[in-house]
Amino acid sequence: MTLSHGAHIDLLASPGPVMLVSVAAIRGSTPREAGAFMLIGSEGISGTIGGGNLEHQVTRRVRDAFAVAEDVSANIPDISRAEIVRFPLGPGLGQCCGGSVEVGFHLLGPSQKTILSNAFKLVSGGGQNDCHWIMLPTSDNHLAMADAEQSSVLMRTFGALRGGMMSHNGVDMLCLRLDDAATPVWIFGAGHVGTALVNALAPLPFDIHLVDPREDYLTGLSGAKLQVCHSDKPQDEVADIPPGAHVLILTHNHALDFDICRAALVRGDLGFVGMIGSQTKRARFIRRLSDRGLSAAAIGRLTCPIGVGGITGKQPAVIAASVAVQLLSVREAQMAQNQPIKTASDGAG
Repeated sequence: MTLSHGAHIDLLASPGPVMLVSVAAIRGSTPREAGAFMLIGSEGISGTIGGGNLEHQVTRRVRDAFAVAEDVSANIPDISRAEIVRFPLGPGLGQCCGGSVEVGFHLLGPSQKTILSNAFKLVSGGGQNDCHWIMLPTSDNHLAMADAEQSSVLMRTFGALRGGMMSHNGVDMLCLRLDDAATPVWIFGAGHVGTALVNALAPLPFDIHLVDPREDYLTGLSGAKLQVCHSDKPQDEVADIPPGAHVLILTHNHALDFDICRAALVRGDLGFVGMIGSQTKRARFIRRLSDRGLSAAAIGRLTCPIGVGGITGKQPAVIAASVAVQLLSVREAQMAQNQPIKTASDGAG
């Protein structure tokens, strides 16, 4: 089982039927969030809906249906094209999560496989946001990429979540976000801690922008979700940061730290604004920011020192791990505020 877009594309290119299996809705404690999905072919699997016995039972259900259909006809007439099935996560599944999951099953024929494969290719290549969502009726396997208007509605509905079910023009639709709903993070400073942070955040759901006035510090840095920016005046780059993005300030120069910090706090529409430093540095910056006319509310948005409590190690990798946990906590809190109303129903699937 693999998780990359490339693995999805490879599986969709293989001959034979493929089932798109997704978490359509949840209730209570569950191993994955609504919108998580996987692809199951006759031989391969990509993605995950949480592992454990739930995923094992779902995979066996699909593979058994494939095997029966193959014995009857190559047209696989005995497999439901689309259905939503409820799985209680209790003793019956050998799991003790206590919640329940409504799992969507959508059989992908050649045309649907092509559409989904092309969508993954667009996302992997940095396609526009209107290619990041697909929509399927809960009772039909008609798969389509969301257009710009639909994507805008989905973004407002689900926020940073992966998707779920919603009514669209009177039809119950399953909406899935194909990218990882990454949160943009701007890191100012490409020193030891900055590059350690890039490495720590690389596998996590963050789009990373690394800014530094020292071009040689950016040379050779690369990554699928990393953009480097050489700027003689990093503080001027703050104006171009999208609303809601997180900002981490850890340059080699305290004066530069202050200018970036002030520009970020003046914005008022950014997410987490954190700066590396001691309590002494924090006190000095607060006093200077106040002297420069910033309000107490604006100054209160600054987090300094950064990192989670209880971790005191000063090694760059340790600091980076601590800050990564802190950013994930902030992200989770933001996602919780944008939970959609739809949850798993009590009825049988």
